[in-house]
Amino acid sequence: MSPIARFAVASAAVLGVLFIGLETVRRGIQAWWTTPVTILEDYVAGILLIIAAVALLRSARLSWPLMLAAGAYATGMMSSSLWGQVEAQLKGETWESQQVTVIAVKTLLWLLPLTLSVLSVRELHRSPAAVQE
Repeated sequence: MSPIARFAVASAAVLGVLFIGLETVRRGIQAWWTTPVTILEDYVAGILLIIAAVALLRSARLSWPLMLAAGAYATGMMSSSLWGQVEAQLKGETWESQQVTVIAVKTLLWLLPLTLSVLSVRELHRSPAAVQE
């Protein structure tokens, strides 16, 4: 397995667990009954990333397109969350008790899936036969 693939597998697996775990801790399991769509989007991102990591680990035929889809979904999901948090900080609104820490964590949770998306495009461009097999 290439170093890029190893990085992608590790990053996607960790991100997948983090999206599910952090959202569950942050909102609580009762969020499934009070705000199900909000918690569902993080679970979908986490599950997609974990599936993509397993597919890439097993060298599945469509692993890089799956990684691209998972990374793009997670990046999109985190975009509105991150930019909304930054805007609140700039306006002086306080959403969280540790606003700067939350922004730093959300930035990381935005940059890693974005990186996975870019790496996936690079791998697909480098080896388009992997998708056509």
